[in-house]
Amino acid sequence: MCKFYKYYKELKKSKESPLQTAFPFLMKEKCCVSFVGAGGKSSLIACIADWGALHQKKVLVTTTTHIFRPSSLKLAQTEQELEHIWQTDNWAVIGTVDSVQPQKLQSPDPHWLQRAAELADLILIEADGSKRLPCKVPDSHEPVILPQTDVVVAVLGLSALDLPLKDCCFRLDQATKLLSAKESHPLTCQHMATIFASRQGLRKATNNSEYVVVLNQCDNEDRKNAGEQISDILCGLDPTINHIILTKLHP
Repeated sequence: MCKFYKYYKELKKSKESPLQTAFPFLMKEKCCVSFVGAGGKSSLIACIADWGALHQKKVLVTTTTHIFRPSSLKLAQTEQELEHIWQTDNWAVIGTVDSVQPQKLQSPDPHWLQRAAELADLILIEADGSKRLPCKVPDSHEPVILPQTDVVVAVLGLSALDLPLKDCCFRLDQATKLLSAKESHPLTCQHMATIFASRQGLRKATNNSEYVVVLNQCDNEDRKNAGEQISDILCGLDPTINHIILTKLHP
């Protein structure tokens, strides 16, 4: 049976959280996870990072594209700062300040990333941008997934369902081509399953990494039911996808 999905009303950082059940890779001694898609990547990364720090893991958050610059309490520019942050039971962020958008960080220097990753227990990488839209189909240069990635977590937000593609989907040209739909066409459950399953969609460049699907924004019963429908369709499209999570994250 290919389908394995569970609904988690909320994923919290408390020790009683179902996070480690939803994401078994959290129990590994060391793991590198890349996040792609839209509709909750940053919130999910922060949630997992909080959980890791609470469980005394050395958590490193970074990006291969752009992320918003965190508070100075989390930003590490040296190995000493990195260790200090971890000693205060916090999670650390590394990256290069964007000269055009100083409120954002770009991918860090490769040598610094390599050293920081060697020291960390859990590396969480935002590998995709979405312009705060709930749906995304990658462009030709996306996502940027590092070869050391063990797990790829693909996220989409269920708030996109039934909205015109032009109103909910980042990289509209790629979306209309992949889905063979006009930009005015509403996004359907079939569309969302296709985006998750396609090698031109969110499964692009995942290679041999473990692939985890997250359907976020299950804010009501209708969306939860839609998430279960998408899960069923997805398993029919690709039976190798066997880890599907339905949840509601709070930014």
